[in-house]
Amino acid sequence: MKSHITVLIDPSTRNLDTRLREVLEPHQLDEDSSRSIHAHHWDYWHFPSEATFDDKVLKKNYPSASDDILNHACFVRNLPDNYTTSGVICLDGSWIDLQDFGWRMADEPSSANRKAMEKWMVKLRRLLSENSDQICVQVITHC
Repeated sequence: MKSHITVLIDPSTRNLDTRLREVLEPHQLDEDSSRSIHAHHWDYWHFPSEATFDDKVLKKNYPSASDDILNHACFVRNLPDNYTTSGVICLDGSWIDLQDFGWRMADEPSSANRKAMEKWMVKLRRLLSENSDQICVQVITHC
């Protein structure tokens, strides 16, 4: 399953590319660990092919960052009002997503999934509001 994940990064970070990989690394699937298998994880990730950002301030602050990351990153405060994602990796490294609120792909469509989505969207809006000064990077993870 592929998921659109938003990774939060502190703006004091010197190298966005390195920091993104550091934040994602602890969530890489370890097939020898039942803890890893049952947790949020990825076996590969990539940048989305669409929905790129153009945060001029971010680009100015990180002139040596790769085009890939700059086209998929922006300050949270500059996200479109209708921005959605299925998960967030927070500054502390924790991964929270739609499944934590009861959404199950096998149950789609269902009233339980609609309720889970409503709860997730409330949490997502709060997370984004509380982290408005942070940088976010959107990636697609495969689980």
